[in-house]
Amino acid sequence: MANDATAAIKISSDDNSYMSKAIQAASFGVGNTFPNPAVGCVLVSSNQEVIGVGFHPKAGYPHAEVFALFEACGYVESGIDSAKAIVQHTKSGGQIDADLSEDVATANELLETYSSEGGAAQLFKGKLADKDVTAYVTLEPCCHYGKTPPCAVSLVQAGVTRVVVGFRDPNPKVDGGGVTILENEGITVDIMINDESIAESKEEFKNAKACANIVSAFVKRISPQTQENGIDPADYNVSMSGAKRSILRSTAGRKKMEGSMVEFTWPKSSSTVDAKDKTVDMEEVIGGLELNHAWMEAIDGALWSHEIILLRLSNAVRKKKGAKILGERIAEELNAHVAQVVGHTVLLYRPGRPPVLDLSEPAVDLINNLNE
Repeated sequence: MANDATAAIKISSDDNSYMSKAIQAASFGVGNTFPNPAVGCVLVSSNQEVIGVGFHPKAGYPHAEVFALFEACGYVESGIDSAKAIVQHTKSGGQIDADLSEDVATANELLETYSSEGGAAQLFKGKLADKDVTAYVTLEPCCHYGKTPPCAVSLVQAGVTRVVVGFRDPNPKVDGGGVTILENEGITVDIMINDESIAESKEEFKNAKACANIVSAFVKRISPQTQENGIDPADYNVSMSGAKRSILRSTAGRKKMEGSMVEFTWPKSSSTVDAKDKTVDMEEVIGGLELNHAWMEAIDGALWSHEIILLRLSNAVRKKKGAKILGERIAEELNAHVAQVVGHTVLLYRPGRPPVLDLSEPAVDLINNLNE
């Protein structure tokens, strides 16, 4: 009976140990991956040797599984260090020391090959087939083509035999698709359970919960939304009434008086618009400004927690018209609403889950009556 019970266990203590390492790896990318989620991956051979570790450093670059494969297949000495070099390159605006520059150059060369037609097969095909490798990934491997090929396909190409997933990706572009690709190729897939009552162990529940927490803001942002507070999230500008905006502005004014308004200032290291150049097409130039990944991720998290925040954009553009255009661009990226533009400041609103501020019509009427 004991042997039967042991055979029934899908997630072992070793599995939990390796997933903990993948969670630690994912933490290196937190705050730099917007609009993508932070993800970590650990590759382990049948003799319990960790042969590759990686994390997703930035949107547009390979995901965690691929950096782990780069190491496991011998293209880089450390998948973690290679990804860290990309993070530092991003945060420093490209001004990094020679050693890191070499790491970034190598990563860029690998990215170019990986992104080319047949690149995943060229880099990984059969490289790990004789090692009986298990991949531990904090988030379900992607199955769609974007700037890079699907991670699920790369794991298949490499010859991975089992994949342990910390959290199933609810993104409509994935949502089980990565698991399907893997299983259709004969790869065993085990998904950790984020429910203490049915998880195999406390460790599994703890790890599954940690994997879910890493991507909580991402999940809220990409999950289909329903009408909340009488506001259709598909088109705030149409459904948001003047009365509702009035409540938001009154709430913002009160928060400023209390000193509790959450504010974000355009990073000084980010690009700006030259207001003195009269020939500038404001919309075109602002549309080309790079939105700092860490800054956007911080705003995203603050909106879920506080629902209204203030952006100070004078570092980016000196004209009010430009601040409005930039604010609207940021709002669109975050599925938020521009409630007010004053000078170079922009008030953003997005309902939490569940919503905190009550913008329903009865609440609006009450506020209006109190103001009369």
